Amino acid sequence: MADEVRQELARLHGVSPDQILIGNGSDELIYLLGWAYLAGGGSVVCADPAYRMNTVIGTIVNARITQVPLRDWHHDLAAMARIEADIAFVVNPHNPTGTLHSRESLVRFIESSRAKLIVVDEAYIDFCDDPEGTTAISLTGSGRVAVLRTFSKAHGMAGLRIGYLLASPEIIRTLRTIRPPFSVGTLAQAAAVASLRDRTHFTEMRDYVCANRTALSELLAAHGFSVVPSQSNFVLAEVPAADRLIEHLRLSGVAVRPGASLGVPGTVRVSVPSHAGLELIAAALTTWAAQIPATADPA
Repeated sequence: MADEVRQELARLHGVSPDQILIGNGSDELIYLLGWAYLAGGGSVVCADPAYRMNTVIGTIVNARITQVPLRDWHHDLAAMARIEADIAFVVNPHNPTGTLHSRESLVRFIESSRAKLIVVDEAYIDFCDDPEGTTAISLTGSGRVAVLRTFSKAHGMAGLRIGYLLASPEIIRTLRTIRPPFSVGTLAQAAAVASLRDRTHFTEMRDYVCANRTALSELLAAHGFSVVPSQSNFVLAEVPAADRLIEHLRLSGVAVRPGASLGVPGTVRVSVPSHAGLELIAAALTTWAAQIPATADPA
């Protein structure tokens, strides 16, 4: 299935096509991993807060879920390594904080982890400063590491639902036996191939997002918010009176994600906008600053 997509990805990542499985977004691949390796009394370890699908699949297959609180907004890899599990999920860069672990940190974690299979979710890695130097793809040959990627983020194809997993051929064969047939449509496959072949456009869009991420971080910091250094296409910031700020932004035409809904209360997560979006946010924050004495509260 999706032979042309796998051939393009194999060339891009320097792996064999039989190390790649295409899925209906990376979420389907997370579900397949859960059904294959967690069902029947398995166990999973992940961050707290976690990417929601990491805990959802554990719940669906009745696995034991251990969540390890973040340390300085990052996965606490040392603590996670001490927990015995069938699968350890590491989202790198992390969602919802946007923080990143180096490849060296991942190698140390893999070497010390008590988990049988380590799944590194790299949905946002194209937005980090050094994607090639950070990715765990080269570690998949061990048979103990799988890497998730998606076309939903840097490729801008969220609505088409296509993602992929890189792992040893043995893991790929296992997941293929339980995957529903025809899970990825031909239009999504064609779009993926076209996107992979147009690296100029991909690079231009990535650079645009990264430049605007810097501008957004600086804008939020200039208004007194504590900004978590992000290597993703969003920025998380600690803010006072979060609910009131979110409502003010909404009335100003700016939609943000409440941190409370993502497991990090007292924050907002702002997707990196266009240049026009930056101007809209700047205007909204200026009017917010003028209202702070009247609207802010200690909480």
